Amino acid sequence: MADDEHAQSTLGKKPGAENGVNLDAATAYELYAREFLRQRDASNIGAEVIGEWATCLHRGASVLEVACGGGEPITRELQRKNLKLWAIDSAKTLVTAFQQRFPDIPIRCERFQDSDFFGQRFDAAVAVGLIFLLAEDEQKILLQKMSSALKPHGHLLFSAPSQVASWRDLSTGIDSLSLGHQAYVSLLKEAGMRLLCTYQDRGGNHYYAAQKIGA
Repeated sequence: MADDEHAQSTLGKKPGAENGVNLDAATAYELYAREFLRQRDASNIGAEVIGEWATCLHRGASVLEVACGGGEPITRELQRKNLKLWAIDSAKTLVTAFQQRFPDIPIRCERFQDSDFFGQRFDAAVAVGLIFLLAEDEQKILLQKMSSALKPHGHLLFSAPSQVASWRDLSTGIDSLSLGHQAYVSLLKEAGMRLLCTYQDRGGNHYYAAQKIGA
């Protein structure tokens, strides 16, 4: 999925957008998968945040990555940290690219709404560039599902702008929505989590690091 470095007005016309059709994230990212891979593969933005955040995890910790895209650079950095990874993405083309690059990492082509997250619980979960592509009610569901997939005291990292904002995503032309810092803190609390800290990468993208509370 796209990074929030794309949280600007669209450049050029996107299929569907010019006709007033708002594509969902799963459809849009399959349509623009090749262009997304080209752009994301050329950018290392976000890797430094992943590397710093991963220091809170023990060697071999189990990590679920939701909306992994082609795996560059986020999965690659997680892999460098000697973590045990699982991944899902809704775009078939992106999943195929991921499988070619990371043949030893289990991955499923599915929407988070339909996923059972491999039927297991993890030490940590990551969702970079996803939550703001969802409607407000789906953002709440995502955080609740990811919290449920964590072990007690498990860690979560997701990216979203700190301010309340809406925009047309540059990569896909779909509408995007940030609920803002206070709303995300509240949603984390509702999901049984607490905010630990925030990060900002060199591209200006904002990240929330949280931890599941108790058993």
